[in-house]
Amino acid sequence: KVPVPVPFLSLPDALALAQQRANNSKGAELHPNHALYTFSDLEKSFDETRRHSLMSCFHAHDPLSHQTHPLETITACQLYGTPDPTIAKNFATCATEIFVPLQAFLGALASQECLKAVSGLYHPVHQFLLYDCDEILDLLEDSAKDGASLSLHETVAQLLSRKRLFVVGSGAIGCEILKNLSAMLLTTSTETDGQPNNRGGIVVTDMDTIEKSNLSRQLLFRDSDVGNFKSFAAKKAIHRFNENIHVEAHTCKVGEGVVNSPFQDKFWADDVDIVMNALDNMPARLYMDQQCVSHQKGLIDAGTLGSKGNVQVVVPFLSESYGSSVDPPEPSIPVCTLKSFPYEISHTIQWGRDLFDGLFNRRPSQANEHNPSISSIGASQFITHLRTKVGDDMALETAMELSEDLGGSASGASEISDSTGGIRWAIQAYQTLFLQSTARLLREHPADSLDDEGEPFWSGTRLLPKVLLYRGDCDPQDEVQMDWNRRVVEFVRAAARLRMEVYTAKLSVDDIPTMHQVRAVLDDEMTDYNVDGIDGVDDECENTFQSIAQRLEEPSKDGSSKDNPLLHVLDFEKDDASNGHVNFVAAASNIRALTYGIKPADEMETRKVSGNIVPAMITTTSLVSALSCIELIKLVLKAPLRSHKNAFVNLALPFFAFTSPLPAEEYRGLNGKSFTLWDRITIKERLKDFEKGGLTLERLISRLERKVTDGSGGKISSISHGEYLIYADFLHGDNDDIYAQSIWNLLKDAISGDDENADFRGEDDANLAHAAHKEQQQPIVGNQNNDETISELDKQSFMTLSVFIEEPDTGEEIELPPIRVVKWQQSSSS
Repeated sequence: KVPVPVPFLSLPDALALAQQRANNSKGAELHPNHALYTFSDLEKSFDETRRHSLMSCFHAHDPLSHQTHPLETITACQLYGTPDPTIAKNFATCATEIFVPLQAFLGALASQECLKAVSGLYHPVHQFLLYDCDEILDLLEDSAKDGASLSLHETVAQLLSRKRLFVVGSGAIGCEILKNLSAMLLTTSTETDGQPNNRGGIVVTDMDTIEKSNLSRQLLFRDSDVGNFKSFAAKKAIHRFNENIHVEAHTCKVGEGVVNSPFQDKFWADDVDIVMNALDNMPARLYMDQQCVSHQKGLIDAGTLGSKGNVQVVVPFLSESYGSSVDPPEPSIPVCTLKSFPYEISHTIQWGRDLFDGLFNRRPSQANEHNPSISSIGASQFITHLRTKVGDDMALETAMELSEDLGGSASGASEISDSTGGIRWAIQAYQTLFLQSTARLLREHPADSLDDEGEPFWSGTRLLPKVLLYRGDCDPQDEVQMDWNRRVVEFVRAAARLRMEVYTAKLSVDDIPTMHQVRAVLDDEMTDYNVDGIDGVDDECENTFQSIAQRLEEPSKDGSSKDNPLLHVLDFEKDDASNGHVNFVAAASNIRALTYGIKPADEMETRKVSGNIVPAMITTTSLVSALSCIELIKLVLKAPLRSHKNAFVNLALPFFAFTSPLPAEEYRGLNGKSFTLWDRITIKERLKDFEKGGLTLERLISRLERKVTDGSGGKISSISHGEYLIYADFLHGDNDDIYAQSIWNLLKDAISGDDENADFRGEDDANLAHAAHKEQQQPIVGNQNNDETISELDKQSFMTLSVFIEEPDTGEEIELPPIRVVKWQQSSSS
């Protein structure tokens, strides 16, 4: 990177240049190519009237400063020792208004510019940046526009005090949003018709706890808060700023499949008006977007990535949703590169991270899921079903993993009940992953082999690997071999510890294998080890399905079930230095890196890459939080769509782009009509339906056809709820019994029926048996225990159905807007 000088004009020169350009005296310009404004893709920033007004302010201020004291000559003594009270008083009378979001925006921007000046990093804002959000003034009543009669700050506070805000996440962005809200809200205790009304307030949820590393960018937290839930600590901090705000803190996760969530239908109907997202993952964002669309609530989503930030506002009934447009997928590492041809340390770190998930998360989950079936129907029958569903190759791989994880290890995990057993397992993993796999690859592609085009196979980004053996009897002066031995010991120790914790929960410090214990077992196991004498496993001979079934039969007799899982599932946690997770990934990554001649990485770099850590910048989070609060005020004021602004910024360049949200897309409906994602059709269950056990399928179809066809004809062809098919005319057209059943019971039957063969779904088993580098998939409700899913369904006051109807003229199937079927208890109270 080469430093680049950036020329700036002094304020007098800049004002003179602006005056020359305003007078169109181009020939007299001293700096014809000098830009006066940093580019901002906001149409108002190109308005010459606004630019002229800005420069007029500076023109008016410039002579005033020279009449008193030129800023360049004011000393610290003059400024602080003998201040002129007249100047301060006159200036203060012009700065009586408070508008917190704009102050936060300018504060974040100015802070970043100071950091640029000190560090020399990134490109500064050049000369002037013109930004305002005066469209808010146009939305207020005339009395609110006049600063003499009513304060803008008080007006905004009064409007917000009547709203219930749901802040999802209290990390870096969440802290800044909550800080702004505490300054914007004078109080959330208002009066309606003379009676106290405490409906307004803030609901905040975050399932995460505070880590030491959070303190540098999550400024509501202090050292004493480390280990506490973020939401509770944020609530406490807000009350230090403004004790009159009502804050309700939760520690519940938001997303699909959350059991006993406080955020049920009643919460969405009565306890939230606007949602402000401060999340760090896409599934949670999409889930919140889905809930806001379903319940017709406003949403403001903010996100950052280093110096980049964005804000998107979702306006009910007017704009597209967050999920309407999909960002391009993040660049991923090809599977073949991860598996066989790494050439960067990031490749080996990702491989180690996937290895952790495969060994200590996927496989324990797989064992716990399939163990009840093995216990109930027997290992042989289970394997027969598995082979039918996924084929012999995949079934063999899955069965071998289950045999290793369950065979001979149930009810106490006998072979790893002590550290020696765990160490021996880890040594076998080292031999399989780093020695045998490398030797097998070199047998397939020797060092002098050629590719299909006659070029050397091992060239370009294909690095030639080496089989590096642990040798306990090596010369202590051999630094290369000694370093390799040390790294093998680190890997075996880390792997053994995690394998033991899968069976025996978290180990105490005294129970973790020591380096001395690992070296002793390694010296014994590796003394006569010869990788060249191992040709791999003959899947058709040595590991037959019959021998695997015999090994699995033993633990299946202990009566284990899903309610009493055998194995502990480990979730990768990058922030806990004591759990050994990053140690394992770093050890595995560095052994693989040395195998391919790649420079190893330390644990800090490994933690950063494996945990997908992007260095956060408090200036960026502060700026996007300020923009979020500006859009919040517009939502409260019911601004038209054109007044809202989605923001895309990069403080490093700098770059500022503001665009109006896109309108909601219209979809073709029945009889030439159209609808958007905000439309829905509501069918309320009546008392007579409730007394007979619930709204039947027959009555639902009849009411729907009358409601949507307007007498023009049309026949309902299918009804589904999510992934569950409830009704299809080609399947159930002649089944009179199904029409008399309650729609609620039909959905429960669909969920229960879908779960009966969960152990033998081809797709799921294929995913479970896939290699460790498999892509993560979003969880679906159907993979939960069916009792939990049905229990959550009973708590809901309505269900949303997807319905297709056959158009009478063309016979074409057309999807209707979402159908909301409301239970009688809910409808009767409304």
